[in-house]
Amino acid sequence: MKSHRREFLATGMLAVGALTVRAQDKPAADASEVSLRGKIVCLTEELDKRFNVLPDCDKQHHVYSLKTADGKIHPLLPTESAAAVWMDERFRQRELQITARSFPGTNHIEVIKIQSWLNAKLHDLYYYCDICAITAFKPGACECCQEPVEFRETPAGASKIIPQN
Repeated sequence: MKSHRREFLATGMLAVGALTVRAQDKPAADASEVSLRGKIVCLTEELDKRFNVLPDCDKQHHVYSLKTADGKIHPLLPTESAAAVWMDERFRQRELQITARSFPGTNHIEVIKIQSWLNAKLHDLYYYCDICAITAFKPGACECCQEPVEFRETPAGASKIIPQN
């Protein structure tokens, strides 16, 4: 599990370095909310398929991105709300619908919400602590009781999801 956290943090530094726009330089109003459907891919592996790039993801880490049906690739900013993509393979195996903030002049997206398509129905993906009734964006210990949170995939709208961390 620790290697996934290192990968998430290392990718975060790469993505932040790739985006030269600082929050205080651009008003938040420039960003727009989008809903995108697709599968998670590694950007460098996709570029290898298209342009013969030589990825070294074992040493340099994956740059996870959402690839839509039309072939567009949207790299995920490594935020708390996207952490599960790096830390839990189940997110990389599903067809997802991601609600995100999109920024002008870049394909990068900041994840707001991740959902999956299962049997042609939309499902919420999250982690839950039965003891404390707390939801979370990523696997690990509950913020309150420190017991492990449990992965949940429930029909969209079936439960009120209010992430605590």
